[in-house]
Amino acid sequence: MLRIAQRHIFLIAALVIFASGAGLHAQSTPIIEEPNYKPTLTFDIVSIRQAPPPDANFHVSVSSPPHSSRFEATNLPLKALIQIAYGFEAPVVGAPEWTSSTFYNIQCRSDEAADAKLAKITDNEVRLEKRHAIRLMLEDRLGLKIHLETRNSAIYNLVVTKGGVKMQPTPAPPPPADGEAPPPPTANVQARGSQHGLEFVGTNTNMRALIGTLSSMVEAPVVDKTGLTDAYSFTLQFGRDWSANDPDSWPSIFTAVQEQLGLKLEAVHEAVPNLVIDHITKPTEN
Repeated sequence: MLRIAQRHIFLIAALVIFASGAGLHAQSTPIIEEPNYKPTLTFDIVSIRQAPPPDANFHVSVSSPPHSSRFEATNLPLKALIQIAYGFEAPVVGAPEWTSSTFYNIQCRSDEAADAKLAKITDNEVRLEKRHAIRLMLEDRLGLKIHLETRNSAIYNLVVTKGGVKMQPTPAPPPPADGEAPPPPTANVQARGSQHGLEFVGTNTNMRALIGTLSSMVEAPVVDKTGLTDAYSFTLQFGRDWSANDPDSWPSIFTAVQEQLGLKLEAVHEAVPNLVIDHITKPTEN
């Protein structure tokens, strides 16, 4: 049972990395569509190999430098890769179970000319280029075919409760001595499992990172309606399926968010785009 819990935790961790931007430097801010900009980046070298079975030292890591064509991931489920390529705003429909439960080590890069181009364009254009390259790689190596379909789907609005926020604001950094503002602290969300359920510990966590965490758990889009702009530290403990028979199981995620964070997940049904998987195959090792 603990092994199952661990596998869920690491999938969640991968989703949080992508949704929050933590650890994925090329996507640390939202991608803004630019209709007049046409990305052309492709990967010249791609290696996708199934990772060994999880053990006590299992971890998920992702590296994607902002002005380099390099993209590397360790122990990454391919559903997470699909979502980074197409975004977390649309629920994924029709993905086979192995895209979540099988982990892969991935290494991709282009040539020096591509790196030189990425060094000269804006950060948002770099993000568009990287996403384009990942999409083409998924089509080539997994035969991925998808379409967007608007469906009446359950989503959640995240709002502040009447009692107010219970998370701890991250203190502002001291003024720099040289007059240049330091980069903002990196959002960090750690997950661990126990017989009581799951525990998330967030540090320097903005609302985008928290939204990614919650969305991965309720498996539906979560829309930020809080109006909060600060970064926060928090601990969130909630029960899961494996802890249902534990008399000391933590509360449901909906109760925990309200009691521990001072926020509330309000369910609504809206017509939203769904990412429908039409075809996908397991990658062959190279």
